[in-house]
Amino acid sequence: MADAHETERPSGRIVRSARQWAADRLPDLDAGADAPATRASDAEREAVAERVRSAVADGRLGLDELDERLSAVYSAQTRGELDAVAADLPAGPDRDPGPLELRTKSGTRRKSGHWVVPSRIVAECTSGSITLDFTAAVCHHPEVRVQATARSGAITLIVPHGWGVNMDNVVTASGSLRNKVLGRPAPGSPMLRVDGAVRSGSVVARHPRRTFRQWLTRA
Repeated sequence: MADAHETERPSGRIVRSARQWAADRLPDLDAGADAPATRASDAEREAVAERVRSAVADGRLGLDELDERLSAVYSAQTRGELDAVAADLPAGPDRDPGPLELRTKSGTRRKSGHWVVPSRIVAECTSGSITLDFTAAVCHHPEVRVQATARSGAITLIVPHGWGVNMDNVVTASGSLRNKVLGRPAPGSPMLRVDGAVRSGSVVARHPRRTFRQWLTRA
């Protein structure tokens, strides 16, 4: 029977949690050292998983360790457990890829999926739309500056739960400025500080919409 730190798959294979993996393989590290423990996000798990895959591609890890480490990554509940899984691996790629600039007149621009968030973002639209989806993004900065300019277009910021958004420095005319990201940011999570101007367009910050399954389970 699997213990409290193990999961038994239908095939009968035992998959250890990140905490148990770290305790067995890296005994000098305390996977639960962050007290109070900060919950890991899906984006953070993906970032560590990418480090593991890169280590295999570089020859630092063998294929026999790939599945074991990825299982530990995706079972990790806290940042401390994630850090333990990748403690003996090099850091990821460049922590700041440089400013991101998205501009459109009447078209549609969207940044989503897995991407590395720079410390500065410029979003300008005339009558089109720009969407910045941070849901699966990796952000190494405690604070990100977003310069948003919407004339008659729309700019939408989609941020994970736990992130913070501040729009106090955005100037509005007859447009709409809505910050639906309420509550205090989680410790260690990024803060988006938005400035710029809205004429007759809109700038909106919100969390990802629930999937149908999440809606059914009220997750």
